[in-house]
Amino acid sequence: MLFPSNLVIASAEAGGTIERFGIEPVYIAWQFASFAILAVVLYYFGIKPILATMDSRNNKIEEGLRFSDEMKDKLAEADKQYEARLVAASDEAAKMAREAHDRAKVFEEKASQEAIAKANDILRRAEDQLERDRAQMLAQLRAEVARLVVETTGKVLSRELSADEKSRFNDSATREIASKN
Repeated sequence: MLFPSNLVIASAEAGGTIERFGIEPVYIAWQFASFAILAVVLYYFGIKPILATMDSRNNKIEEGLRFSDEMKDKLAEADKQYEARLVAASDEAAKMAREAHDRAKVFEEKASQEAIAKANDILRRAEDQLERDRAQMLAQLRAEVARLVVETTGKVLSRELSADEKSRFNDSATREIASKN
């Protein structure tokens, strides 16, 4: 095996610069050939497909931009048509609103008269219902007062009242309350 110090001595003895550094021309040629093959393989299987993909994507992007421009133009045209239709619809709506306003005045007068009649009818029925509810509440109040009187009487007398006694006291209290109203 040659060590660096032995290499320098051996190359100095050989006399050539290439041999002095330990460079073999055959190995250099093989390395160039290997690199050239690697470069060709990378070009055909790596760089060329990547460039084709990039071209394809660039074409798609250009198509997308053209489509976007076309859509902007169509949108502008649609906006113009929309504005024209909006103006026409606005005019039609104003006409319909005037007609509706005139019909509404007639309807309002008729509805107002009907509403007054219905309100009077509802008011009369409400007063009738109120009177019925008042009578029902008074009856319930009388029954509750009678029950309380019986219960209080039972407690005052400190004994349990029978059903017959409770009924008698209840009827008596109800008659007294009814006679006061």
